[in-house]
Amino acid sequence: MSTPAKTRIGYIGLGDMGMPIAGKLLDAGFELTVCDSNPVAAQKMADRGARVLPTPADVASDAEIVFSCLPAPAISEEVAFGDKGIVHGRRIRVYIENSTIGQAAMQRIAAGMAARGIGLLDAPVSGGPTGAAAGRLSCFVSGSDEHYGFAQAALRGMCDRLFHIGKTPGQSQVLKLANNLINAASLTISSEMLAMATRAGIDPAVAIDVINASTGRNRATEQTIKEQILTGRYSVGARLDILAKDVDLAIAEAESLGASHMASDGVQAVWRAAMAQGRGKEDLTRIQQFIVSQGKEQAS
Repeated sequence: MSTPAKTRIGYIGLGDMGMPIAGKLLDAGFELTVCDSNPVAAQKMADRGARVLPTPADVASDAEIVFSCLPAPAISEEVAFGDKGIVHGRRIRVYIENSTIGQAAMQRIAAGMAARGIGLLDAPVSGGPTGAAAGRLSCFVSGSDEHYGFAQAALRGMCDRLFHIGKTPGQSQVLKLANNLINAASLTISSEMLAMATRAGIDPAVAIDVINASTGRNRATEQTIKEQILTGRYSVGARLDILAKDVDLAIAEAESLGASHMASDGVQAVWRAAMAQGRGKEDLTRIQQFIVSQGKEQAS
């Protein structure tokens, strides 16, 4: 079974990730119904041809497949189960969560949907807002073969790398959080070591070129630092507090599964310290400036 060509798709949550993902579904030719608490965001999608409805329940009464991308577990559960939530929809067959909210919240949502005869696909994405706008996202899905098959064409409409990693919702959350913690760790350590090299009088651009020709290279050195930090742009389009939330969720998953998180605890301490300074709404690349600010004054 695959997504019928005329299937109407719903999308809830038109933020930094949801807006470009919804846009790619329109580009792929799907009829789209959207809902967002921000009327400006909703109007942008209306201007592109989407139907705008006021509540998640309304969207789920208009579309057979409904996606969402929301910033926190509590918000995802309210959208799913609130008085005007997804579970009150009359037409929905499969609900697809693009949010990063952790295994426990995803499993609660899956159970609640199943009780109403609605399929749930746990389908977080990776690639950031820029990747989403270009359709360059990886999406890792966990859920039943039946629900995955029905929604597969819609899923392919919003990403270019699609993985069905397991049949149990929540598995994709664990893998997404592992990925995001690795991303945060590489940016944290690379920023610290670049600050150290700079204090030794090494040109930071030269230091990055050498690291990228050596065994320490990683996504942060090859892309984030080179393209965003050394250029002074600091604009990947994703907020620091969102990645800090994911670091916390990842360590909570490790703890619940009995896995070691000794190294991860150090990464968490850095991001929590940045949050304590009120940097949460800044671009996540600003973590590098925070790390530099934590260095001790050098004797003249």
